[in-house]
Amino acid sequence: MELARISAIALISLLAAISPGPDFAIVVKNCMSGKFRSGVFTALGITSALLVHVAYCLFGLAILIAEIPTVFSVLKYLGAAYLFYLGLMLLREKVSQQVALANSPLNPASNVEQGYLQKKPTKPFVSGFLCNLLNPKATLFMLSLFSQFIDPSSSVLEKVGMGSVVAGIGFVWFVFLSYLLTHRLLRRHFAKFQLVITKIMGIVLCVLAVYIAFVSN
Repeated sequence: MELARISAIALISLLAAISPGPDFAIVVKNCMSGKFRSGVFTALGITSALLVHVAYCLFGLAILIAEIPTVFSVLKYLGAAYLFYLGLMLLREKVSQQVALANSPLNPASNVEQGYLQKKPTKPFVSGFLCNLLNPKATLFMLSLFSQFIDPSSSVLEKVGMGSVVAGIGFVWFVFLSYLLTHRLLRRHFAKFQLVITKIMGIVLCVLAVYIAFVSN
């Protein structure tokens, strides 16, 4: 692909990634443990889901998903239900756990943080993967990019290259966001309001779920 096309795809992908949405919210949620690794696993999950979108776009399945109302509706409601479930889990977060994290935000040996990661080391990855995979907007986004920047005569290599740019931009952004959220200096201030932020993110996820299910077309 020529440089101009790659630059355009990269810019659009970056703007889409940094826009507040389900992926952004799930990264913030999973960074509540204070561990950068949780954010990285979440970013890997989101990136893996993006690659799945790329794969079925290559086979033309995205057109079927977008054109068949039943398939699209099922995907939309599954995604909304999953986001609503995540939001409820945050709203039910125990105060004691949040206080424990806030009291030792910079302690790498924190029992609460270590227990969270050791018990469910793949939980951030799975949540990031499902969040993006079940988001119908991700399907439409990939389809729009393919239709705008890839000709029918384009080779499979060009299509894979475009999809890799989209996934790569998303991964880099969400890893950077995770770094900011778990940085030693920022974390000191972040932990003071962790319970409030957790509840806010729970509300955000629930609102996003309702919007996707009943408002978004």
